[in-house]
Amino acid sequence: MSKKFRKLNEAGIAAFNDYIREGAEGSPPIQLLDNPETSAPLPFTIQPGTAEFDDRYLFGVYLNTLLKESDPTAITGDTGLWSALALVWFDRLCPPDANGNRLPKQEYLYVLSSDYRHYYRHLVRSPWQLVKDHGEASRFLLISPRKKTHPLSVHGEIMEQFGGRQQVLGSRSIIKAANKLYFDVDKQRPRTGVAGNGRGSARRFGLVLRQLDLTYDPECMSDSAFIGILPEEFEKWRKQMAAGQSKAA
Repeated sequence: MSKKFRKLNEAGIAAFNDYIREGAEGSPPIQLLDNPETSAPLPFTIQPGTAEFDDRYLFGVYLNTLLKESDPTAITGDTGLWSALALVWFDRLCPPDANGNRLPKQEYLYVLSSDYRHYYRHLVRSPWQLVKDHGEASRFLLISPRKKTHPLSVHGEIMEQFGGRQQVLGSRSIIKAANKLYFDVDKQRPRTGVAGNGRGSARRFGLVLRQLDLTYDPECMSDSAFIGILPEEFEKWRKQMAAGQSKAA
């Protein structure tokens, strides 16, 4: 790449999409970022690295530092920027196996989609947005309950359960409460079972929240008050949360 990082233009996005659709064979087409026919300049200067990260939360922290000079409202929907960053980190987002073969997933994980059903699934933009909006409270969404060999390549079941409800992802009070309930501070991971389908799981959280919205306004409640009104099925998580707080005291 050239010293001044560029974003993909329409031709570059199309070429990157073609590479993904054709099975992502060989090295990522990083040269698209240097070619003026497939790239465009940015109004700010960044130089992304290709370091490894232990989890997507740390990746999000890094991205916020990298993009601190940019205007968040201007870049939030910039397909060329987020797709270019996904191209830079493609070896982390879609790593090759021992034989050099990749198994790319849906294109919208790497090329930012304008479809609201897929928008939040982008593997680079998503951690940036969540850390920007929620800071440490985003950890339960971005850190897997189990250690992953390639953590940046996994969207995550907890994120999937919350991501489909944009009013939830955009609520600081709800995300803060959910992180407090579901994140094990000692282990620095979500509590075991949160990503499942059981009682009080992340899947149930969204459904119960829809019912509570008829009577309560979580935006006007403290995180502790909100956790307190959750039904009995969340009691085991409340107990684990309380036990963790007592241990920390």
